Amino acid sequence: MILSLDDIPWSGGILSFLIWLAQSAVFYFVCFVAAMNAIDDFTRNSAIKIPMMWGISILSAGLMFVLNYQPIVLIVIMLIANWFRILQFEKKMANETPPAVMNKALYFLASYGYIFLTYYIHLKIKFLVVNSQ
Repeated sequence: MILSLDDIPWSGGILSFLIWLAQSAVFYFVCFVAAMNAIDDFTRNSAIKIPMMWGISILSAGLMFVLNYQPIVLIVIMLIANWFRILQFEKKMANETPPAVMNKALYFLASYGYIFLTYYIHLKIKFLVVNSQ
């Protein structure tokens, strides 16, 4: 016999919400903070940034699907936090010696493309799996 969340008293809503909250924190730190900052630090103003970020969105979306995560709230948080992340990265580059000039269009296209593609690919995978059954 396999136990599920329904077998634990008082676990229906509270435990499910806590699991979703923990997943949100993990996805935020892994898929947003760690992945995007690592790619930004590695590629800087290089055009390779776009295919790298867009490529990693496939992994993020696949992980969200496998873990049955509903990412809409996380995507909204990521969209807002990304604006401040880019501004912070611009200040960091300006304070370097010698000051570096940031290609804002490249950073915006790569990072917002990553966020939107992650959500789109997640929905596409979900749609394909549901319709294939």
